[in-house]
Amino acid sequence: MGRFNNARAVALAPAVEPVPPAPAITTNIALDTSPGQRAGFALLCVFTISAYANEFATRVFHVKAYVSTVSWVLLPLLLLLSGNLFRSFRDRMAWLWTFFLAWILLATPFSVWRGGSVDLLLDYVPRGWIQFFYFATFAVSVKHLRRLMFFLAAADVLLLIDCFWGASLANGRLEIPDSMFFRNANDLSLQLIIAITQFLFLLYQRQIWVRAVGVAGIGAALVFMLETGARGAFIAILLLAATGVLFARQRLRLVAIGVPVAALALLLVPSGVFHRLTLFEPEDDVRAASVLDQAALGSQAQRLALLRQSVGTALSHPLVGVGPGQFAVAASAELAQQGKPAPWLGTHNSYTEVASECGLPAFFFYTSVILIALFSNLRIYRRAADDVANSLGLCLFASTFVYAVCTFFFHIAYSGYLPAIAGISVALRLAVGRRDWSA
Repeated sequence: MGRFNNARAVALAPAVEPVPPAPAITTNIALDTSPGQRAGFALLCVFTISAYANEFATRVFHVKAYVSTVSWVLLPLLLLLSGNLFRSFRDRMAWLWTFFLAWILLATPFSVWRGGSVDLLLDYVPRGWIQFFYFATFAVSVKHLRRLMFFLAAADVLLLIDCFWGASLANGRLEIPDSMFFRNANDLSLQLIIAITQFLFLLYQRQIWVRAVGVAGIGAALVFMLETGARGAFIAILLLAATGVLFARQRLRLVAIGVPVAALALLLVPSGVFHRLTLFEPEDDVRAASVLDQAALGSQAQRLALLRQSVGTALSHPLVGVGPGQFAVAASAELAQQGKPAPWLGTHNSYTEVASECGLPAFFFYTSVILIALFSNLRIYRRAADDVANSLGLCLFASTFVYAVCTFFFHIAYSGYLPAIAGISVALRLAVGRRDWSA
């Protein structure tokens, strides 16, 4: 618990109370535990590695491990049986997250293709959106969250094994051709950069071998992430490093570990991939002479065009957008009317994806969740009296930060990334005392 200076002035001393320091955020003792909550938390931990269980079972044994299928069935039931169904609504993020879904549902009847929007919701709500409440409901203490982070780190280790075993640079960018989830290099890069933020948690553990695993995991994930050639992830990691130097409490430790790991990673990354990462505009004919360079520059020009078009769509349909998941349909129809080729591509930006497809109110709810998660996790990191809560705040801040930056370049608003990150953030906010907390 934080200590407050309540000493009173002695006789004959000026009758002025000393100003107490800012109170530290302290661990909340009361836990909302029940058999349903404990069973739900155990299943949630298994659920975090279920995707990789399916991946390896399919690849090695040519059968599907139905861990995730069982989880999708049992987790909602345990959510109802936990007795904590409304626990997360003690926090404003839960209300904003609910309003986000409500506005998506409101936008669906006005979709340019209602059937497509309904299909998207039937997949997104039970598999993505609801994850927010699983994490916020079942992880009711800092101890639960610490255990959960170890499971997430274990899943990240499996991801690295998957990259080492099945990834390919055949097309000039690292991707996993046989993967159920990471055939696309951009998707793989986002998962790898989030893995880096989760391995960061291991650096704050007492055991030397656990720290060593964290350093090795960060190094391997950084190499694989750079090999994807995803410029959005590259920008995110640079900004995260700069932010860490500004805000980290143990800057010397991070610099001492980060600089050698980054240097080694850059040495291991193929020169062609690194060239793509730093290629943004053609300065001369030589710079853009290769086929890969031309493809990279063409992708950049196309994304800028999609950004402008998605912003225009959001401004022309400010209330309910063109329908969840339907930007490509609406944009292609608009281009076809103008006699231009229709690429049928998404926005390549999660913020304009939400704004153009679901309206500006949905954009407000979506970005509000990200911003609150960012600032509250940073505050917990800087003020938590408990070392575990402190390191959890840092890792969740880093995860939210890289998601916020990367998704400016990817359109994955209807995925499970933000629900999981925001749900764990709410669990941490509820697990610590929040006296004088205004976020």
